[in-house]
Amino acid sequence: MARLIMAAERTSFFDRIVGRMDQLDAEGLQTVVQRLARERDFLGTLFDTIEDGVVVLDAKAHISWHNQSAEHLLGLPLEQTEGRSIVEYLPGLDWKSLCTSAASDSLTVTRHELELTYPIRRFLRVYTAALVGEGSSGLAVIINDSTEQQQKTFEVIESERVEALTLLAASVAHEIGNPLNALHIHLQLMEREIKKLKATDADAPAPARSSDPDAQANHT
Repeated sequence: MARLIMAAERTSFFDRIVGRMDQLDAEGLQTVVQRLARERDFLGTLFDTIEDGVVVLDAKAHISWHNQSAEHLLGLPLEQTEGRSIVEYLPGLDWKSLCTSAASDSLTVTRHELELTYPIRRFLRVYTAALVGEGSSGLAVIINDSTEQQQKTFEVIESERVEALTLLAASVAHEIGNPLNALHIHLQLMEREIKKLKATDADAPAPARSSDPDAQANHT
């Protein structure tokens, strides 16, 4: 609530100043400039405490301003980023079309999922919205690091895949095991029958020889 009151007071202050800007003397203008400088520092400090990256683009998708989190997430250089194209740091999106769409539709917020490999491999959610205000053009870009969440999702998917493969392997082993067990049992039964037949042949008496000489002569 206190922040809302402070914001309302700031808006009221600047509305009054803009309304009589041409009436201010040098001292009054200096007061306004000092107030604006304090506001700029306040907002800079406020945005630098935000965990998500914030980047402001002009109508040509060139960087106008960014916070410290954006430096960390995108690998932005510490200096001389103003005027550089966002495409250098966030490729994969049609920034020209996004800026054009924002100019005609200031109410739409778009969301995109990106993977970066520099400065380190990250998964990012990128939200874009048109800058609203008289004389404003361009995009506000909010960058959320979803790497940890994506990693957890991958781990869950991998765990489910391993579980599915384990169940499949168990099912295949079961289906193969049943006929193999039956075949093994049949082989054991056949082996027993063969042993019985061999034992029966071994116990059978040898055929008797004939003592008749004529029969032996005829046989020879």
